[in-house]
Amino acid sequence: MKPTLDSDLLRTFVAVAETGNFTKAAEQAGRTQSAVSMQMKKLESMVGDSLFERGSRGVALTRRGGELIGNARRIVSLLDETAASMAAAPLGGPVRIGIPEEYGHAILSRALGAFSTRHPKVEVT
Repeated sequence: MKPTLDSDLLRTFVAVAETGNFTKAAEQAGRTQSAVSMQMKKLESMVGDSLFERGSRGVALTRRGGELIGNARRIVSLLDETAASMAAAPLGGPVRIGIPEEYGHAILSRALGAFSTRHPKVEVT
């Protein structure tokens, strides 16, 4: 059975990758440096490879870490977006739009269609 990746581990991985430093990532994540180190060791164990090259000036992603970072960022972003959408009250009420006629047919119909799907309680005129 394949191990499932924990979103908390991925969030910490992204913080380490972006700061290039376990201590700075720990400050950003509200954890101790040793907790971040333990999380990264656990993640490396789960993926079966080293994710960081440690050096005197911090850490850099290995080839395997580089393969993971894009997906990890998307997952963390999607989790944040989902949490924000669940916390936000749905939009409602009237909205009036003014736009030059040359954009009306090409852009406006697609944009309004997508908007009305996401916000069905908004009346657009």
